[in-house]
Amino acid sequence: MNEIIAKVDEKLSHLMWALAINGLVLLFLAVLVFVSDFMTRLLIALGVLVIAYSFIYGAYKVYSIRKIFKL
Repeated sequence: MNEIIAKVDEKLSHLMWALAINGLVLLFLAVLVFVSDFMTRLLIALGVLVIAYSFIYGAYKVYSIRKIFKL
């Protein structure tokens, strides 16, 4: 039981760090939006890509946690 809890804790830790880093990237992109019109379009596109990556990575981590419980 302790091994399962340790694995779940590790997966949730990875998910937490990924979301925190993606949040910082989005914050940086939001600051850069004020630079110019071209940068605004470019950064909005990059922001959408970061959000898409966050969802895909989150889904992968939830799947891996689910797999641990099904053993």
